[in-house]
Amino acid sequence: MLHLVRHSPLSQLMLQECLLLMGAEDKLLLLQDGVIATTLPDWLPALRLLDGRLYVLAEDLLARGLTPKVGQVIDIGGFVDLVAETGSPLRW
Repeated sequence: MLHLVRHSPLSQLMLQECLLLMGAEDKLLLLQDGVIATTLPDWLPALRLLDGRLYVLAEDLLARGLTPKVGQVIDIGGFVDLVAETGSPLRW
């Protein structure tokens, strides 16, 4: 399953809840304000545990002037491919 988190971990608990409920094979895509988590030292250990299952949307990083410290950066085309590969995503 693909999980989509679009809220900043500074204002919402969505990312924390998502990480608690994710299965061992599930993937996570951070988009919109969710990409902020990839730059926050408090979140890096938990996100590193996803080891190859964390994706970050390039356009949202660029819009916020951020450089991620974890995750694989993908563009909109990569997002479409990821959804095609995993099926209907669960939005947080």
